[in-house]
Amino acid sequence: MNSRESNTDIVLNVMNALEVNDQEVVESYLAEAFTFSGWTPQPLGKPGFLSLITHLKEGIPGLIFNLHNILEEDETMLTGTLRISGYQSQSFSLQDIGLPDVALQGRSIALPSEDVTYRFEQDQLVAFAIEPVPGSGLAGLLHQLGVDLPVIQ
Repeated sequence: MNSRESNTDIVLNVMNALEVNDQEVVESYLAEAFTFSGWTPQPLGKPGFLSLITHLKEGIPGLIFNLHNILEEDETMLTGTLRISGYQSQSFSLQDIGLPDVALQGRSIALPSEDVTYRFEQDQLVAFAIEPVPGSGLAGLLHQLGVDLPVIQ
């Protein structure tokens, strides 16, 4: 991580590292107090977020986030839009966040566009918040794989 990177560069590096499942790079940009919210039943801290991504990438190795419409609002906030898609080629576990394993369905997923906000402190990402829309989030992803769990509806 280079302390002279812009917030846009930080987010692009994080999102690119998420797509190739480079946990080391992702972790280097996340503050210890990092929170991920709006996409899972409950907000996740840094370990929970990294675990979620690891498991999703096990089942959907080609998961892409397609971040676009990036706008640096100020020196502590950046907004954008995600359009998550991929193809499930393996089963995967969500037990770390209290949900069951997801069996191999062999289906493509394409979630609706979701607005996102990233917040920064001292050149580190402290928050990644996704604004839920119908059919989006983890519930939308699981629904597209044929898994409907009332607990996350």
